[in-house]
Amino acid sequence: MKNFSAAENILDRAGAEKRSSLSEPEVYEFLALAGLETPCYALYPAAALAPAAAAQDACARLPGEKLVLKLVSSRTLHKTEAGGVKVLAKTVPAVQEALESMAVKFPDAEAFMAVEFLQHSPFALGEELLLGARSDDAFGPVLTLGPGGTHAEALTRALRPGLSPSVIPVELAAGREEWAGFLKSSWVWRYCAGEVRGAHRLAEDVKIYKWLEGFAQIMRHFRDGGPSHWAIEEFEVNPLAVAKGRLTALDGVLRFRPARSGGPRRRPSHKGVDSLLHTRSAAVVGVSEKKMNMARIILKNMLKAGFPKERTYIIKEGAAEIDGVRCFASPAELPEKVDMYVVAVPSREVPHVLAAAGESGKVNGVVLISGGMGEKAGSEDMGRNVVHTLLRGREKNPDFALSGGNSMGIVLNDVKLNTFFIPEYKLEHPLGVNPYNARTAFVSQSGAFVISAISKMPWLKPAYCITVGNQQDVTVPDYVERLADEDGLKVILVYMEGFKPGDGLALARVIARARAKGKQVILYKAGRTAVGQKAVMGHTASIAGDYLVTRLIMEHAGALVAETFDDFNDLAALACSFADFEIKHGNTFFISNAGFEAAGMADGVTARLTAHMGEGVAAKMHTTLREFSLDSLVDAKNPLDITPMAPDAAIGGVVRTALASDEFSGALVSMIPLTVMMNTLPKGGDWPDDLEKSFLKDAEAAARAARKPLIFCVACGSRFEPYCAYAQALGLPVFRSADRAAKMYGVYLDYVLGKAA
Repeated sequence: MKNFSAAENILDRAGAEKRSSLSEPEVYEFLALAGLETPCYALYPAAALAPAAAAQDACARLPGEKLVLKLVSSRTLHKTEAGGVKVLAKTVPAVQEALESMAVKFPDAEAFMAVEFLQHSPFALGEELLLGARSDDAFGPVLTLGPGGTHAEALTRALRPGLSPSVIPVELAAGREEWAGFLKSSWVWRYCAGEVRGAHRLAEDVKIYKWLEGFAQIMRHFRDGGPSHWAIEEFEVNPLAVAKGRLTALDGVLRFRPARSGGPRRRPSHKGVDSLLHTRSAAVVGVSEKKMNMARIILKNMLKAGFPKERTYIIKEGAAEIDGVRCFASPAELPEKVDMYVVAVPSREVPHVLAAAGESGKVNGVVLISGGMGEKAGSEDMGRNVVHTLLRGREKNPDFALSGGNSMGIVLNDVKLNTFFIPEYKLEHPLGVNPYNARTAFVSQSGAFVISAISKMPWLKPAYCITVGNQQDVTVPDYVERLADEDGLKVILVYMEGFKPGDGLALARVIARARAKGKQVILYKAGRTAVGQKAVMGHTASIAGDYLVTRLIMEHAGALVAETFDDFNDLAALACSFADFEIKHGNTFFISNAGFEAAGMADGVTARLTAHMGEGVAAKMHTTLREFSLDSLVDAKNPLDITPMAPDAAIGGVVRTALASDEFSGALVSMIPLTVMMNTLPKGGDWPDDLEKSFLKDAEAAARAARKPLIFCVACGSRFEPYCAYAQALGLPVFRSADRAAKMYGVYLDYVLGKAA
């Protein structure tokens, strides 16, 4: 924008009139100051309206054979629906008659506008756009580009996933390269650019660049913490007409408010966060000598995990030791500065405990298990007290940091530390290393989400398992930022509820950095509905944020966003199993011993997930089928229904042939385990089965040698849980329905390979 002071004057005038929005003529004036194109127009105040003279003036001043007559009224939000917009032949009688009738219909009108008519088709995709910007606490100013016109909202709701409006935070758009990537993600701009079949280019990219950059400049200036005393809450041009190579605003809305001072939160130091990720010494507060309270369970879990007892301490007056661990009356008496200080005391004691830790200078990272400090109605003062206490502690130790409150704890496999307060007889803790999985971190606001996932997926042994709670200091993005730079880490699992100010933008940036380093990020964002947002705000005392905006931004940054909890678990299983592999393409071999499953897998073939098979591979598979007298029952094809008559040896032979071929990047094997021909039950029962004689071990070895994904499915009941567990112990991701396995693998391939054009 060339003249910010003139734009400021427009907002000042409106603000002086106690308005929080601009009229359409004022929006045009605002756009013109930014060098953005508006139609020719003439304005006629209602108080002094002379319809005949106004009609003569409009017909003389405006070009073309038609014009548009518009109502100007702060009381009428939807002018078209109210009858406040008329397209007329540009003749004095027609315009005069329309002005007279509109003046009667809208007696409270402030003014009427005669506007140049731009010839275009409002029903042709790409000829009307919606360009919007809004202020967002989590992401800063955000820009949106989508289909425009009177049907914009209905059209957007009707679109299938992948055809939503494109969204980008202004702060992530530094230049033409970022804008080009943004346009590439915009399906509606492809119509403008003539990149769809049967379409022709309506406007050059440089035209939309001018609008995007103009909006970005405006939003950077008029924002909270910016140079202006006004902040734009919402700025929208709809429609932005694309006609004769021009992009012209045909209507606009601008809502504003006084700018708020301050900026993003004060973030903890890198060393403070690192203390919680790479802990060498730890202390626990709240341990009872007489009963198994929460802190005592944490202590037991730490010792059982193998964390060095000599570098483990208890803060407790009047005791020498508990469970063989030395006690100290206060943190000031500790023999060394501790990296992790686990606090599990009643909420009323938390401020005093934190104050003592901060004043001691001997504590870096605090894991606050205690809840009821900011996330619960009526506890806001307690939450603010915790933050103030923390900041005072930083005056003595700049690396003083707090994770929580309301945290489930942290598990660090590298240093054998487990501070979960769940007893082991209730949950198999995520301790140890799964040799078949990529190195993984799990960062979650919700501790219950983590333990629920681990209970369902006991094979999951993340190097880092971090529950963040209500993010009173260290937040999810703070952890992900440190993990994004760790060499060897391949997968980051993230569960997010609410953001602290600026943290949406921070998370997008660190996800982009992690993805650039070859890491895969699987994200679940809670709070997608108004009710859901209210729920997570109550739980986390954070900004819930708009789900669609969050999803689009995170996907653009490089996250694979799961739509459901089950999706998250399945995508986590695929990522942890295959992130170390280089998947070169999506052509996959599908095999089942049931026709319905073969059909279900075939129905899942779409986009990157394909099912081609050449004659050479088919001939090799036919040899195996003939060896087991199956060639008279089935042909070698993909998907292959090998029939219930196939034994393990035949299935294994066919799968190994597929995995050995460059035609296939992997295989999905789904076997109904009820057939007598297969070994699908553990040895030792009143049956001849022996899982060690199953085809699974050799097939998994072949897949690992070829570094190709092998996905297994068991579509039967609980009797076959040992079969599933056996496959998981071999490192295979296991599904319970073939169609879901195909669907989720297709989603994963789209993420790894990029969505097909």
